[in-house]
Amino acid sequence: MSSGAKNIRLGAGTEPLDAIDERLLAALVDDARISNKQLAELVGIAPSTALMRTRALSERGIIQGFEAKLSLSAIGRSVQALIAVRLRAHDREQIDRFTSRVPRLPAVLSTFHTSGSVDYLLHIAVATTEDLRDWVLDNLATDPVVGHTETTLVFDHIQGNHGPLPD
Repeated sequence: MSSGAKNIRLGAGTEPLDAIDERLLAALVDDARISNKQLAELVGIAPSTALMRTRALSERGIIQGFEAKLSLSAIGRSVQALIAVRLRAHDREQIDRFTSRVPRLPAVLSTFHTSGSVDYLLHIAVATTEDLRDWVLDNLATDPVVGHTETTLVFDHIQGNHGPLPD
């Protein structure tokens, strides 16, 4: 590890990140499509080292994947909503039934299993408010596992930090 490197805290049993790992991650968070040659130049290491370290970060589960971020309005899904879902009962069978079906529906962008007064928070995107109403009716209101839903329209989604959080 280089001197002066601040280590990002990781889960128990996980090897800490050194300054090179942190610079690699920062560059990839900024532009996941950067070429390995450009990444190596940016970080100040050999391309073979950049490739080896990036692969190691993936194998360690620190890099979980690379994805394309779509413009929801450009693909006809400009209506976003957060839907709070409370299940009727909290037994394993109902939880498994819900989590095996709902998060995989095409309109669902994210599913959060939460504590407190709601069990799940869904972030969905559809074309129109009518589609939103129909989606809730077809996929939640008629589901015997679901006890209650509350839908909130999203006016704007402001992205947060996608990479390592500062200490």
